[in-house]
Amino acid sequence: MPSASWRARLKRLLPDVLLDEPMSRHTTFRIGGPADAFVTAKRAGDLSELYGFARAEDLPVTPVGWGSNLLVLDGGVRGIVLALGGPYARLRFSEGGLVWAGAAVRLPRMIVACAEKGLGGAEPLVGVPGTVGGALVMNAGTRELEIGDVTESVDVFDPESLETRRLGGAEVRFAYRSSSLAGSLVLGGTLSLKAGEPGDIMERVRRFQRQRLQTQPVHTFNVGSTFKNPSGRFVAKLIEEAGLKGRVHGGARISPMHANFIENFSAAAAADVLALVELARSEVRRREGLELELEMKIIGEAAPRPA
Repeated sequence: MPSASWRARLKRLLPDVLLDEPMSRHTTFRIGGPADAFVTAKRAGDLSELYGFARAEDLPVTPVGWGSNLLVLDGGVRGIVLALGGPYARLRFSEGGLVWAGAAVRLPRMIVACAEKGLGGAEPLVGVPGTVGGALVMNAGTRELEIGDVTESVDVFDPESLETRRLGGAEVRFAYRSSSLAGSLVLGGTLSLKAGEPGDIMERVRRFQRQRLQTQPVHTFNVGSTFKNPSGRFVAKLIEEAGLKGRVHGGARISPMHANFIENFSAAAAADVLALVELARSEVRRREGLELELEMKIIGEAAPRPA
């Protein structure tokens, strides 16, 4: 077990660490209890120092991205929460339509930057609000395209050897909203795109942006799709047919606009969101005999019950 003074030692090692940091500041849900320590790696050497420290102190490290697919429980996260910045928030373009995108780069920014360079083929991903790292881990995408379809290679950090290695696209198994990268610390990836006319590519980008604005509650606090679509079915339709669209629990509600989105509309707690998750699951199970699988990720501990 880590000693009580580990946080002071971590502060000396990485002075920018945030202690008892509310995770509600780091998720698009605006929900989540405090992390014992929140570290943003801004230099290449930060990762080796951090993981070496965590190993010596017997501390868990939980990587997060933009927090756009993440529900943090009300009791917060023990140990160290890690975000990436600095060199991992950059793009590098090279010949042959290749772009290296750091794990901390948000997908909409990457797609627009590529369009400006005359690189297309990934426009549907502009509607995915997360980071490149999170997108690679979960093979994020839309009906038109998943990020695995255009991935040439992925860079990952090994906490055991404290070294970075590059995986070829064929070494990574991509599936619907999942990949063999789960549990890995992804630092970035190289995508293979197609040269085109910047104006034409940007028009396609705008079309996908308009489509998202018309069909999804992009201006509310949510994490995108709550559940994965069962084979051949659409979760939003299943939940709507169960009469749950707009259903409220505490400060959370099933979106009146898109039933596969849960919104924090009034200072919701994670427990409110989980209550709606269980309601949707139970009703769809009762009506359709289907088990809904979460697309959003859940981390942390539940808040202690009042004595």
